[in-house]
Amino acid sequence: MADRTPIFEMHILPMFRLLDRLHMKRVNQNLDLWDYDSVKANASQIVTRALGDQPSMPTASTGGAWPSEWRNIFQRWIDGGFRRLSLGTGQNYKLAKSGNDFVLSCSVAIPASPDRDAAAWFDIVNPGPTAATYRLYLFPGDAVPPATNTFNVTAQERVDAAAAANGVTVIDAAGSRSVTVTTT
Repeated sequence: MADRTPIFEMHILPMFRLLDRLHMKRVNQNLDLWDYDSVKANASQIVTRALGDQPSMPTASTGGAWPSEWRNIFQRWIDGGFRRLSLGTGQNYKLAKSGNDFVLSCSVAIPASPDRDAAAWFDIVNPGPTAATYRLYLFPGDAVPPATNTFNVTAQERVDAAAAANGVTVIDAAGSRSVTVTTT
């Protein structure tokens, strides 16, 4: 089986720890290791420092060089065209009490990929104590080109009661929206 093309949010972003991000922001204010556009724009600089014969990033004082597997993943990400997740488009958003929990949900059309590996999910962007922001991500699967026919799935995520009391913000391909608790 061929190596799958890495995706920024799933494979690259987790390699950058908060410590790495803070250190790099002190060294180069224009390089935010948690920002897709910034990492893509500075990929050649990252390659030079993290993937060279004498890796100098991350520094020894901040965890040391990446293992060879991580260096290979980063290079495959570049070679694969800097792939990233896209935002899905949700329909019928709901935030409802379910037992002792609150559940955020929506319907999402995903590609009917041949390997059945397409998916959609919520990812928390800001878990604030009294408000929360989520992104609705869409993974079209590994098929190239992606399947053009779709089917609907339900994306769900538990929401903290304090955040649910104030409603949540969801960012999807159509923009940003506020979702408040529904009573039915």
